[in-house]
Amino acid sequence: MKRALFAVAVAMVASVLVATPVAAQSVVRETSCTDTYGSNTMTYDCRFHVKDYTVGAPVTFTVNYSCTGACGPVLSFGLRDRGFTPAGTNGHLVGGRRIPGGLELTFAFDSLKSMGKGVTGQGHFKMNVNVDDGSGYMTAVPCNIDVHLNTE
Repeated sequence: MKRALFAVAVAMVASVLVATPVAAQSVVRETSCTDTYGSNTMTYDCRFHVKDYTVGAPVTFTVNYSCTGACGPVLSFGLRDRGFTPAGTNGHLVGGRRIPGGLELTFAFDSLKSMGKGVTGQGHFKMNVNVDDGSGYMTAVPCNIDVHLNTE
């Protein structure tokens, strides 16, 4: 009886693994940006590229930041400007969480723009971080983050 239950459990796990599609997309950090506030220099991940994206699939990426002086916590995160470009591209933030020295974010594109051989889109975000200006005063610093993707 125990063997039969074990075999059924193994078969159920195997069927779930076979039925679950493997995400082919890959998220690559392309660029880090550096800004100076007084005597404090802040470096943060600011540009990402997602390859082999499927419309509607969640994209998770991690934005790390550090300072030569004191960095406070992330105060806010959201879309900036038009949020998603080019025209006809739309998406939404699925979730996020603070991690030490950064944020882990998940968003999804609801529609993309056909261009040339493939389909493309960009998400434009702003992360506000509390940063010491070097003289002991903390100030909210806007960090622009861009995510570019295509389906090929």
